[in-house]
Amino acid sequence: MREFLRVRLAEEKRTQNIRAPFRKKFYCDDLDRKSYSHILAMFQSEEIVSVSGSGSEATVVTVYKNPFYKPASQMHRKRYHLKPAGESWSIQRVEAECPLCMGRGDESCPYCKGKHWRREGLTAEERDREDGENPPPLPREG
Repeated sequence: MREFLRVRLAEEKRTQNIRAPFRKKFYCDDLDRKSYSHILAMFQSEEIVSVSGSGSEATVVTVYKNPFYKPASQMHRKRYHLKPAGESWSIQRVEAECPLCMGRGDESCPYCKGKHWRREGLTAEERDREDGENPPPLPREG
């Protein structure tokens, strides 16, 4: 998992360098520099806080600082579900702590519905299936 975090950061840096000419041509320097440096800061801050599981599955929880939020609510958690892949592990699913209730799991939360976590990487159709007939509103920073 540490290797994943390290390689993901290196890939993001590489990708940002490749896209630099495009960004320079179409975006203001202030907008471009701020948003992309925030992504790197977020990736750099992610640390493993717990690992649990058995021989057939494992769960890794990380914490990271999301600079796109106000200072009082910048710390967030992710939960990675892993499965064995030969001599290593593969990430099977990634969940993010609910950004509305901040992972408290309040059953009245329209976003996570008391589950604390939301799966990442779902298509709109998959998200609608997971949410049933009442999809949650988009989270807004207050």
